[in-house]
Amino acid sequence: MTDITPSIAELAGLFAADGSMQKNHLCYWGNIIEDREFYNTVVSNLFREAFKIKVKPHEKVSNSVYGFYVCNKEVLKFYNISLEFPIGSKTYTVTIPKKILASRDKRVHIAFIRGFFAGDGCLSFDKRYGACKSILKEINTYPRIQINSASHEIIRQISQLLSQLEIKHFVDLCKKKKENEVDVLRVNVYGKERLEDWKLKIGFSNANHQTKYEIFKKYGFVPPRITLQERQKILVGRCDPRPFYPTVSFKN
Repeated sequence: MTDITPSIAELAGLFAADGSMQKNHLCYWGNIIEDREFYNTVVSNLFREAFKIKVKPHEKVSNSVYGFYVCNKEVLKFYNISLEFPIGSKTYTVTIPKKILASRDKRVHIAFIRGFFAGDGCLSFDKRYGACKSILKEINTYPRIQINSASHEIIRQISQLLSQLEIKHFVDLCKKKKENEVDVLRVNVYGKERLEDWKLKIGFSNANHQTKYEIFKKYGFVPPRITLQERQKILVGRCDPRPFYPTVSFKN
């Protein structure tokens, strides 16, 4: 268990975003509703491919999360020694594992970014402002890809990888709004052309993001604050996205 494959890199990216490790286990947890399908299919398959083990995703109702534990000693050793993930808290210090950064296989870098985005990334669509058609000020048509982290170093590293992939982006600092919060660093990829570049070079592994992209491609806009289940209904024709804008007059 020494080679860094794209499957391992994608799991490492997701772990950097949503995982944690203790002495006797590591765990991955996502949203109890929106990430269920992702854990049941994509993450489970990645673990089977990478480590030849079967994980059993389940609810943890007390925390409103969905995910699983891994107690396999060889996997724990690999995460701690080879990938250099720490036991205990990593929120402010997590970085891309050195073996992944040093890989000459571009697929490994891409997979790590895809995994991290699946856990901590956001794809949203904004309304437009300024000189534009009036309807663009009423519906959500402008794509924004964002990744933020309290670990500023991992954002800088992701930015470097995006630059190597020639994905245009910028990094900004989000100042804390409350005393108990911290400043976070954020990667931003804005606009339709850059969204398409991201989709072509990195892709989306989480249905929570992929369904938004597919609705945008089909309709040219994506209603905000709708659930994964609602988006899936839109994509199979069981729901019309236009009624989510009751005050907007759409031309047929």
